[in-house]
Amino acid sequence: MGIPNIFPEGEHPTCWSDDVRMNALFAPFRLKAANPESWEMKVKFWSDMLRQWCRLKNDPVLSANDARLAFQRKGRTPACIEIVVQECLQKGDLSPVSKYLQILHQGTESWFRWGARVAFKPAALAVTTLSFFLPFKQTTDQDGLPKASIDANERFAMESAVKEQATQLLSDYPSNVERFGTIEELMANTKFTNSQRETFEILLGYLISQGQARKKGNIVKLADPGQKAAPILESDEALHRLMSSERKLTADAEKFTKEAERALEDARVAMKLGNKVAAKNHLRRKHCYLQKVASSENPLENVRHLIHTMMQSEVNAAVIDTYRNGPKIDPCGTLMWTTDPDYLMLLTSTF
Repeated sequence: MGIPNIFPEGEHPTCWSDDVRMNALFAPFRLKAANPESWEMKVKFWSDMLRQWCRLKNDPVLSANDARLAFQRKGRTPACIEIVVQECLQKGDLSPVSKYLQILHQGTESWFRWGARVAFKPAALAVTTLSFFLPFKQTTDQDGLPKASIDANERFAMESAVKEQATQLLSDYPSNVERFGTIEELMANTKFTNSQRETFEILLGYLISQGQARKKGNIVKLADPGQKAAPILESDEALHRLMSSERKLTADAEKFTKEAERALEDARVAMKLGNKVAAKNHLRRKHCYLQKVASSENPLENVRHLIHTMMQSEVNAAVIDTYRNGPKIDPCGTLMWTTDPDYLMLLTSTF
C-alpha cells in the first residue's frame, strides 16, 4: 500500500548489475530435462523475487503480466516469468485469488468441497484453477521451448505474503476499538482503502482458515495476535447492533447541529437584508434542528451505557432488563425507547 508496483530501485539483488547473469535469468526456459539444475535455480531466483515484490508492495496478489512489467531491466522484461508463476502455483506457493475469498464468504470447508468436486470436471474449468489438484501438462512453443499453460493475466495470491500480511493486520489493528464488525467497519479501522478491499478480504479469508478470525452472518471477529479467535456469540451480535445504533445517533446529532448552525447563519443574513419574515423562518428551522439534537441525547446516553455494561461484564439478566426499555427506530428515523413486546422479542432474540 503506497509503494509502486514496479520493483523499487535499491532493493534488487547484487547480481542485478551483472549483465551476463541477468541475460541468462531473463532468457526463456530451455527444456528442463536438458539441465534440471539450471531450471530449478532460475525458478528459485524468480520465485524469491516474486515473494519480495509482494512484500515491498504490501499486496499478495500478482499476475504474470504484472510481474513482467515490475521486473524491467534495461528495456527488457523476463521472458520466463509465466513458467515461474506456473511452477509456484504447482508447488502451492501461489493460490487462486478465489481460494481465500471463497473461504471468507462461504466457510473453510467450501474451498475443499469445491476442489474435490471440480477435480472430476476438468473440461469445464480453466487449467489455472485445476492446478491446485492436477499437474500441468508440459507444452512447447513453435521453437521447441517450454510454454506455460496459465493465462498471463490470471491473478494469484502469494501464500507467504498472505500469511505475513494477515499476521501484520492482527498486530496493527487498533487496540482502542472492538475487534469485530462488518468487513467495511474493520477496514475503516485500518490503513486499507476501498480500492484494496479484495486484498483485505483475502487476508480475512486466510485468518479464518487458520482459526484466527471467525465469521457469522456479516460480522467478522478477529483474534488477538498469536491467539485463536473466539466464537461469535449472540452477545457479540447484540453489542454490534448497539454500536451501530450509537454511530447512527452520533452522526444524526452532528448533522442536526450543523443544520442548526446553518439556519442561524441564514437568519443573520436575512436580517442584514431586512427580510424579517425569512429570518423568522430560518430561526424556526434552527429551533427544530436543536429539538432533534436534544431528543437524541437521552437515547445516545442510554445506548452508550448499555455498550459500557456489555463490554465490562458478561451479558446477564440486568442487561436484558435494561433492554426492556431499549431503543428502536421510529418511522421518522429517530431512536426512541419502548416496551413493545414484539420489539423486545426481536431485540433480545440473540441473547
